[in-house]
Amino acid sequence: MKKNQQRPKGYVYIIGAGPGDPDLLTLKAERALRASDVILYDDLVTSALVDRFEGLKIYTGKRKDSHHFEQDAINEEIVRHALRGKIVARLKGGDPFVFGRGGEEIDVLRSHRIDYEIIPGITAAHGASSYSEIPLTMRKVSSSVAFCTGHPVNKIQAPDADTLVYYMVASSVHEVLEAVLKKGRKESTKVAIVQNATRYNQQVFTGTIGEFLRRDRVAYSPALLIIGENINHFIEKNWFSRKKKVLVVGGEPKQFSERDYVVVNFPCRREEAAERAEIERCIEGVGEWPVIVFPNRFAVKYFFGYLMEFGRDVRHLSGARICTIGRPAATELQKFGILSDLALEPESPSAIGGLLREGGVSRQKVLLPGSNLVDSYLVNALEEEGSTVTPLSVYLHGKHEQEETVDLDFIDEIWFSSPSCVKNFSALYRSVPDRITVTGADSGTEAEFARIFGGKR
Repeated sequence: MKKNQQRPKGYVYIIGAGPGDPDLLTLKAERALRASDVILYDDLVTSALVDRFEGLKIYTGKRKDSHHFEQDAINEEIVRHALRGKIVARLKGGDPFVFGRGGEEIDVLRSHRIDYEIIPGITAAHGASSYSEIPLTMRKVSSSVAFCTGHPVNKIQAPDADTLVYYMVASSVHEVLEAVLKKGRKESTKVAIVQNATRYNQQVFTGTIGEFLRRDRVAYSPALLIIGENINHFIEKNWFSRKKKVLVVGGEPKQFSERDYVVVNFPCRREEAAERAEIERCIEGVGEWPVIVFPNRFAVKYFFGYLMEFGRDVRHLSGARICTIGRPAATELQKFGILSDLALEPESPSAIGGLLREGGVSRQKVLLPGSNLVDSYLVNALEEEGSTVTPLSVYLHGKHEQEETVDLDFIDEIWFSSPSCVKNFSALYRSVPDRITVTGADSGTEAEFARIFGGKR
């Protein structure tokens, strides 16, 4: 491209993904995501939703297993891809303009004269209200509602509205309730906490302000607090709680109707022979790599699993410099008796390149274990320092999220699509509660479950 020619700017969609249930994504949002080259998604956006689309996926949340993006770095990443002519989707939990920092992001886009579009999403208050059957407004009970946030605790607002809804309250419920009391509400005022709103593991806890103040820990993230007399209309057996929760391990069975079931998808992709051959090749020649970079703790965990499987151990890494990104990766590495030669704690992904350079990781041959979705930002940072990078897929994107988040205590039934899916599942879950009904696509699948877990269901 000639110097006087400019690359055409891309286009940015700021999209609300809704409160958790992937099926609450709007039709317009789905069309935009299918058209996007790059998708930057937050912590509360499920892998079941993101995996529907083909664009380059970049996780920008603050999960404990990985380095994360601060807001300035997210803005920078959106602009970087847009200036390269890409269609960028910024996918956020809930609605972009309800405590979603969408306003900050469009300010940056305006300053760079990048065209954008805002696609609203169902905000958490609406999702929690509908899936718990707690009306936010109701004739003769509540004619006004206010949305508030539980942070910072020294600036909590308590507006004069019939119904108050507080976002982000997992660590500040007591402070919120005390602020509401100071504004004149009685201790007998009704309160509800909705955790994991619209998801299979949604829980609703009700009581009064006084009762909740006398409890120790009353909420875990993500949680929403609702205050008002409308909570008197809550019932335990509402339409959502009456549905059976089924964990579908691989495949898309037709027998689970939306009317009767909440389907939780568990990724189960058969390992291709080519992938396994590449992993084995890299492990057998692991001593030839002068630098190995682990971007998160899952990369460490699954890499060392394969290392042992293919007859190697930590002695075969003695000639390599081991680099970790983030404290969780370094901590996971210590479980295998290894201290990081270079433990990076970048404030943002844009800082990684400089830290690598300062640590002497430049012009090197680098092995990068990770998921099947390559971390392009990290690869670019390494390559910009003159290194040759070989990404190695040692785990599946989405599968590690399931390992962290699927709580079998909320599952009524498990359905397996194949014997290999039973085997994959057993690597993450050593047992299945007796109360859970287990079925399979065929007799061979059910026999494999009986062989691994014992007995029939």
